[in-house]
Amino acid sequence: MNFLRSPIILLFLVALYSSCSTPSYYSPALSGNDIAYLPKPMESDSVTVKNYVSGSIAGLSLPYSSGDVTMGFLNFSRGHTFKNLNIAYGAFGFAGATNYDDDFYERDNPTPDFSGKSVYGGGLRTSIGYYDNAGNAEFRIINWESALSFENGAYADFRKRLLATGNPEIVTSGNTTLFTTGISSEIIWHGRRNLNNHYAFKLFYGGTPGLNKSFREGFERYKTSGGTFNFSFFIKLKNLYGIIDSSAAKGGTSRLSLGYSF
Repeated sequence: MNFLRSPIILLFLVALYSSCSTPSYYSPALSGNDIAYLPKPMESDSVTVKNYVSGSIAGLSLPYSSGDVTMGFLNFSRGHTFKNLNIAYGAFGFAGATNYDDDFYERDNPTPDFSGKSVYGGGLRTSIGYYDNAGNAEFRIINWESALSFENGAYADFRKRLLATGNPEIVTSGNTTLFTTGISSEIIWHGRRNLNNHYAFKLFYGGTPGLNKSFREGFERYKTSGGTFNFSFFIKLKNLYGIIDSSAAKGGTSRLSLGYSF
């Protein structure tokens, strides 16, 4: 008997192939890039209020090698420092486009018309936290951070069209408004000789209410869960500063920002 003609064997091979295939996975453009480091003055600074303007280049690598989203940001924020309390708030705008990564053509379920889709929009960010001092360091023990963002463009329309296809190998969300919130902890210190030189590390963990449920339900193989983890490094030399942000959310993100404080 030819074993390939056995219905049981054929069903097994189909199930094995299905379990090994990977979906196309399209997250909202700002997944992981909505939360970013908001600078604030240190208590040791000569002023308690500062403005911060920066430009950023950022990327989102979609899961399962589905592609990339590359964006540029323009950011403005204002930071205040009080006794054991600091706050910051700001706004940002962004624009960019989608593109394929190096492994796209080796995928099981490529979506050829993904590349070249525009993304643009803007949003707001806030942060409020409690801190304490130890020598030249400031321990920002706990902060509550939030971001509200709005996405427009052809990539958002592309995701909404995919939702209507019913293709079980495409996992996506039609959400274009994201509210991400969570807590962070940070250590920042200044130079011993120059109080205007600052260095900081920050860890953030939070979530985007409703985002996981907005991905097409019923695909238990590709069940969407989890929140947003963000790591930031900040350096300020006099009035110039730089920020490196890296996140894991619905994909991996990275961002480099250069700015000026006044």
